[in-house]
Amino acid sequence: MSISVNPDKLAGINQVMDDVLIRHRSFKTGLARLDECMQSYTGYGEPVCMLLHGPSGVGKSTLAKAFLVDNQPVETQDRKLVPVLSAVIPVPATMKNMASELLDKLGDPLSDRGTLEQRTKRLRKLLRECGTKLIILDEFQHFIDRKSERVILDVSDWLKNLISNTSIPVALVGLPYSRNVLSANEQLMRRFSYQTELSPFAWSDKAERAEFTRILDAVDGKLAEILGGKSDLKSQVVRCHAATKGLISLLIKLLHGAAYEAAKCNASSITQQHLAKSFRERLVPDKAVLNPFLDSWDGQAIDPLPESRHMSVAGCIPSISATSRSQNVNEVLSAR
Repeated sequence: MSISVNPDKLAGINQVMDDVLIRHRSFKTGLARLDECMQSYTGYGEPVCMLLHGPSGVGKSTLAKAFLVDNQPVETQDRKLVPVLSAVIPVPATMKNMASELLDKLGDPLSDRGTLEQRTKRLRKLLRECGTKLIILDEFQHFIDRKSERVILDVSDWLKNLISNTSIPVALVGLPYSRNVLSANEQLMRRFSYQTELSPFAWSDKAERAEFTRILDAVDGKLAEILGGKSDLKSQVVRCHAATKGLISLLIKLLHGAAYEAAKCNASSITQQHLAKSFRERLVPDKAVLNPFLDSWDGQAIDPLPESRHMSVAGCIPSISATSRSQNVNEVLSAR
């Protein structure tokens, strides 16, 4: 028997969860540092570049998108101004692919045409004409070849030269192990010594625990406008943190599913049973993994969630070596 869900209520839930943007303390710090990089642009000299890193699900890409929304392109009579150019580093990350991706984002209809030198020259010209003051490049770990686990040094050299020739600051966004790319290219590391980390909310930290609780309560308030009543999700904060490892993306996914379950039952609030079902269906289908929303849960840590396996200690991060100039990262580090 199919379950009828009020389409307006379902649309409202989707809208709330799609629009939710919690500008917590670390998020605001990241935005401020991106702005600092952009403000360092003068058209000459060395700009302030930065690396924003952290595990998947902490909100790195969301932060970059939020900054982009605050600095949108502006159409003038004679040209389009693009103060912030944002792109995802392509796979495979080659110099030509990088140039083409940035050209495409600037509206070049012939972004995939020409030699590398021609594309790079057009890119520099367009960056100048569009008044670009900051370039954000997401998925920085794509500078590491997946098969060989080696750093693609010619691409990192190309990026270094682009910064030198345009004086435009660049913000790189990537997973924690992407820092090894900088270790393999000393000149690039010098330019990106300014680094900001986004981390999951740690339960052991009182301030972060309070902020995680505040976020949970804020989303609860928004969903109450759709469901009809507040769910007192703060009473479930320990279970929610155990289920999500303090990752915002997993928390949103969990609450989205729970709100949908509540809507299916025509309930006015989210219950622990709705959270239990959402956890099993949307986060961890494996029944061998404990469900923290069941009464039988004994408070033990739930580890690992599939989405957080990469959050292991540094020793579990793959060792990276360099290609194109065949210099091993360990050799670079030991030479200092």
